[in-house]
Amino acid sequence: MIWSIVKLFMSLVERPGEGEKKKKEVIELVDSIFDYLHVDIDREDLELVLSPAIDYLANILFK
Repeated sequence: MIWSIVKLFMSLVERPGEGEKKKKEVIELVDSIFDYLHVDIDREDLELVLSPAIDYLANILFK
């Protein structure tokens, strides 16, 4: 389920260029959802997992 949410957020922020900025936006959106759902995950751990996942999904979805 989390992958569907990440893919949705990636589609929402998709625009030419600004790869790192878009990645940060997606991570912030996921972090906001987790806060809303009261899921306690350290921000650094979230970035550690999501950053390579976003790179992988970007290569599949937008290349």
